[in-house]
Amino acid sequence: MELVFISFVSLAGSYLILRNICLSTARKEQTPMMITIAGMVSWLFILFAAAWILLAFYLVFALLALGNLGAMYGLVFIALCAGFAFQFNEVLDAGAVLYYLRDAALFRPMRPKTMLVQEELDKQKIRAIHREISGTPFPTTQPQKQLLTEKEIRQIHRELHIHGQRPNRSDRFDEELKNLKSGAVTSIADPWKVYTFSHKFHDWYAEMSHVEIDPATRTLRFQLNVPDASAIALRDRLYVFRLKQELYQLLQVLNTDPWLAWYNDFVNRFLITIYGVESDSFGHTQLFPFMKIDTPRSSLSEREGMFFNAADLHKISTITFDNGRPLPDEAQ
Repeated sequence: MELVFISFVSLAGSYLILRNICLSTARKEQTPMMITIAGMVSWLFILFAAAWILLAFYLVFALLALGNLGAMYGLVFIALCAGFAFQFNEVLDAGAVLYYLRDAALFRPMRPKTMLVQEELDKQKIRAIHREISGTPFPTTQPQKQLLTEKEIRQIHRELHIHGQRPNRSDRFDEELKNLKSGAVTSIADPWKVYTFSHKFHDWYAEMSHVEIDPATRTLRFQLNVPDASAIALRDRLYVFRLKQELYQLLQVLNTDPWLAWYNDFVNRFLITIYGVESDSFGHTQLFPFMKIDTPRSSLSEREGMFFNAADLHKISTITFDNGRPLPDEAQ
């Protein structure tokens, strides 16, 4: 009887391992190591199954020829196990495992052929509805297109990379250059806004507006809206210090931006009018100018890549600041 239990445990264990491998192949590709392991487990199962059958014949011989009544218990146990396996073969996935066993024993990487019945029925229903409504057969899939060559793939990647790059300059540069040479104040606000949709070197690029160049004074001037700059926040010294830090970083980024390098012959200083946000007595949001910064580019170039204390911004710039109250001539 001990031999019967040992053979049963070996047979059941090898089957469960093989079943687990079989089900896992439906979710992922088999590696060479997995194919080898599946083949070895398959042969163990085959050997244990053969031993189980031979043991059944031996017990029959021992019962009938040798008169060993103890062999009857082993035969009953074998019969019960075989009955349960036949009764619950769907639960044990016997069909899929035995199909997989044929290929795994030959060390071939094949998946069990399974079919989702409900999915196939839905497909058949869709075909029938299409035929009934349109009167034509359901369209079949077209032949696969020829695969792209490596040269075509590289060309596609190159085109995508070119479209993803930032533009070299404004698309109106020739017109802008003509106006600047004539001495007229030239607005570059529209190209700048288009440029900042997908390319910006500083978070406040998107807050810049009314960007224009005055060739007479060689000044790039613009309006900067700071969303969190309220009258209350501007009375906080720490907030003002951090505001100056961001302003200095913005000025340095603008000074080295390749987009603006095309206008270097007409710009040698930056003039920023900074606006904050406040609510009026009716709860409407209003912008108010509270600071103006006039900075020569030479001062920025001298300090490029060097540590700079934002508290010393007034040493390289002319700053007009009125503690959050609108300045008389800032809105012009």
